[in-house]
This record gives sequence, C-alpha cells and structure tokens, in this order.
Amino acid sequence: MEKPFQKTPLVAVLGAAAVDIIVQVKEFPSPDSIVMADSRQSVPGGTGGNVAEGIARLGYPVRFLGVVGNDDNGKLLLQSFKNAGVQTDFIMVDQKGLTASCFIAVNSHGERMIFSLGGSAIYVNPDDLHPSALENVDVLYIADALPDVALNAIKNLKPETKVVYCPGGLMLKLGEEYYLPILKAADVGIFNQVEAAAITGKQEPEEATKVLVKMGIPVPVITLGEKGALFVADKVSTLVPAQPVRQVVDTTGAGDAFSVGLIAGILEGFSWQKAIQLGCQVAAYKIQYRGAREGLPYRDQIAALKTREGK
Repeated sequence: MEKPFQKTPLVAVLGAAAVDIIVQVKEFPSPDSIVMADSRQSVPGGTGGNVAEGIARLGYPVRFLGVVGNDDNGKLLLQSFKNAGVQTDFIMVDQKGLTASCFIAVNSHGERMIFSLGGSAIYVNPDDLHPSALENVDVLYIADALPDVALNAIKNLKPETKVVYCPGGLMLKLGEEYYLPILKAADVGIFNQVEAAAITGKQEPEEATKVLVKMGIPVPVITLGEKGALFVADKVSTLVPAQPVRQVVDTTGAGDAFSVGLIAGILEGFSWQKAIQLGCQVAAYKIQYRGAREGLPYRDQIAALKTREGK
C-alpha cells in the first residue's frame, strides 16, 4: 500500500516556454545544400515549459513563472499548461510581443539542431516576479533567467527550499556575469558535456566537475547522453549509468526530462545518486518518443515512483 505524502510539495519553474517548430529529416544538410523535410509540426516546448509539464505529469503541484505573447502561440502554451495541470497564475502576457519559438530539425538517428527564433519568454525585471509566487515552494528550478530576476527569486524562498539551476547554452553564451551568481546561489547545477566544457575549459567531465566545485557549486551534475550522468556531492565523484533503451527516436528535451526526474527525486527525499538515477530513467523514457514533451512520462510509467516505499 502506498504511503501518503506527509505534505504536498510544490515546485516553481522560472524560465522560458516556447513553441517548437519541429521538422523531421533523413539527414542534416551540409552548408549551401538543401534536404526535403518528411514532416513538420508545431508543439509546446522551451526548457522551462518542458520541465514544468514533466513535473505535473509525475503528479506534483507546479507553477510556471514566465512570459508569453498575446498571440496564437501564447494561447497554445497557456492551454497546454492548463491541460497538464500546471499553475499559470503568474504567467505574464506581453500584449505587444510575439511568443518565443524555436526551429528544430531532427534526423533519422534522433539527433537534433536547434535554432532559437526569439520572442517574449522571460521576466525582464525583478519586480515582475511577485513574492507570493514563491510561497510554500520546496524546489525552485531555474532555466532561462536574468541574474537579478533569479537572485531576487532565491532571496524570497524559505531556507530549506532546494534551488536547481540549468542555465543552458543561450544563457552561457551571454557570459559568466549572467550565470555565475546564480550557480553560486543554487544547490544543484545541471550541464550537458558541451556546456560544462564551455564554462570550465575542460573537455573531460571528471576535470570539469572539479572546476565546477571550485566555482562554488555544491552539487554539479554533467549529463553524458548514453553514458549517463556524472555528479559530485560531499567531495565524492560518482558516475550514474544511463538507462538502456530499445531505440532512440528523438533526443529533443532529453536534458529537460533528466531535470524532471532529478527534481522528483529531491521531492521524494532520495539520495543524490538515487535522484540522478531517476533523472536518467525519465530521460531514457522520453527519448523513445518524438518531441520535447510527447515522451514525458506519467507517474505510473516510472518504476521508482509507482510506490513511495523505500525512500
């Protein structure tokens, strides 16, 4: 018999939602060449939006903190959140802006190329984020966010709230003055191998984690695709193997799915290793489906969450 939750955990996701224009191709074109697309679809996406919906699918109350435009794409994102059970009370609607979007090409091996098309997506001013948006939050997940906005959010959290920061490639390209203050204020930093190398100058994940620890990140996590994930906690480095899959269909949103599983592990009170194993399991489930959100699992599809026994 399942144990009841001792309390209802709440997650806030500070980041961007976007509409993904996904094009399926057999292979990527070389420079100055052209290929025919097999299919095209427009679906809800964006790192923050993907994570928020993934958390909702696993059965946890979650609210999204971001911006959409006053257009059809904005309405699509809002309706998608509501259908998934994500709280939308604090989503701002930019009356004059267009909703953010991305163009994503996916080849027959499940690899992808992503082009950000810009648009309204994130809070611009710290005052845009009302303090009540962070009441009773157990985990704050930060994706795309300006430093003054993110630090203001962290300042308004209760002391025991865990902060998970996944800056992503766009934030990293803005320079360390954008991401480093947030990383130092977070409990966990999540990077893929390319992002970790860009920050640290170290190509080997083991060396990169050492630099990340020196930068002041309590628990740095580097996702390694089919090799799993490497993390450091209490000065101990651990490699968590990836979950095997039958076929990789689309890796779009794999990192977001990993974050969803990791956050679920934190909410369940798992150890860091077990939480990261859960992240790998959720990511493995997702990459067997096309689209950033299509493969995000529900609670009864993840073995570690079918029961709350054995925390």
